[in-house]
Amino acid sequence: MLFVVAAGVGVFLAFLGPFGSYGAPLPDRLVFWITSVVAGTGLSALTTLLLPVRWRGHSGPVYVLTATALVTPLQTLVVQLLLPLIAPPQVVAEMGFWQELPNVAVLMLIGTSAAWFFQTRPKITARPPVETVAPAPETSPFFARLPRALGTQVLCLEMEDHYLRAHTPLGNALILMRLRDAVTELRAVPGTQVHKSWWVARAALAGAERGKSGWELILTDGRRVPVGRTYRPALVAEGWLPGSRKGDEAGHGSQVTDPLENPSASSGNARISS
Repeated sequence: MLFVVAAGVGVFLAFLGPFGSYGAPLPDRLVFWITSVVAGTGLSALTTLLLPVRWRGHSGPVYVLTATALVTPLQTLVVQLLLPLIAPPQVVAEMGFWQELPNVAVLMLIGTSAAWFFQTRPKITARPPVETVAPAPETSPFFARLPRALGTQVLCLEMEDHYLRAHTPLGNALILMRLRDAVTELRAVPGTQVHKSWWVARAALAGAERGKSGWELILTDGRRVPVGRTYRPALVAEGWLPGSRKGDEAGHGSQVTDPLENPSASSGNARISS
């Protein structure tokens, strides 16, 4: 990378034509400046590598000036060899070693500084890509309370005294816990409390029907779950029940409705009454 930059600087100087070199043909200027800059950069890099490594961390300017002083005489000889490419014979005869030395020293100071910078800059290493692990799906501690034979597809929960009966497509089981605690543990499962003694999973809802004692939810297993009057407004708002209240007031006849095709998973659990 350092020598690519040096060659680019040489091309730039060839087109610029400094130190009276603009009068020479462009091909000669390109050979002179590219060779001079690349050779000077190589000498600077070699010198900075040969100097004690411990100097680099103490004083950058001293390190660069020492390398420049060592490499300038060698680079002046290189310029003397290439000078006939850009200067007429009389100028070459007038420009001796000592006349060229100050100009070369300025250029070598720049080149040595660049070499020192490239050798001491912190190296950036590519970090290995961080593997992103998809979060595990949230599981409910309630499922651990169920017998394994019943699976984890809870249809509804039913209060029986101090026990809770959990219904799944594979059967049911009694669990010693309160409904409100079960609803808390099932907060990740779309569903809601529909009665003071019942919780229903949204996936288990097949429809709703107005009966003699009020609204009832019809589940996928054919079970009918009563709807408490307290929970009715929330169920209407969430699409579990029809929006019309006329049927509620009339108290006669029946009406069946299907649940929403894409219910919101954020319907959440309704508040639990004790």
